[in-house]
Amino acid sequence: MATVRHKRMVILAAVVLTGVTGCADRPNDLETYYEKTPGAATTTTPAASSAPASPAGQAAASSARSAVVDDVVAAVLTKQDLAGEGVRAATTQAENEACFAAVPSGDPRGASWTYSSGSTFKQQVTGYLAQPATDVLAQVQCDGQKLNVELPSGAQAVRGWCEGSTCTVLLAAGHVLSGLQVTASSASRAADAVKSLAPLAAKKLPSAQG
Repeated sequence: MATVRHKRMVILAAVVLTGVTGCADRPNDLETYYEKTPGAATTTTPAASSAPASPAGQAAASSARSAVVDDVVAAVLTKQDLAGEGVRAATTQAENEACFAAVPSGDPRGASWTYSSGSTFKQQVTGYLAQPATDVLAQVQCDGQKLNVELPSGAQAVRGWCEGSTCTVLLAAGHVLSGLQVTASSASRAADAVKSLAPLAAKKLPSAQG
């Protein structure tokens, strides 16, 4: 029985921010996505030590997970944050386009919005316990043309792509990766919209919150 319990502990230690609940009671009806997106890259976690974790070590690990989850939830843009953008909460969840599918799985949260023009905006914020978000972002490769985006205050790294009329910007800080994706009638409209959203999202990242 001790061996079985130990194996369970190793498995649990290798899961990055999985199974965290309580977001449904948060304001703005944040969407929580626990199923891995088809085609998404995978991340690896260093093997756990063969020695059982001490109570102090378990408490520290639990605290670290909770801190990252809090940072993820705090990085999701709210109605108040987007008051000047002319968007309203979407009645249905927007589908993930190709670039979001390339983001390594973690514990993503987010929300979907629509513009009066019919364009759509989706944010996906993901936390990673085992490595900095800048390292995760460096591994992401999306199809389409690269989009040049100025690094906004609060972000440690930024990358962007446009494929068809969908443009995506990924911002990294601490252990949080914030993804912004706009689909519009043209690539230029989508690019302008997602670039205008990047500074708002960067302000919500953990480094910006101090």
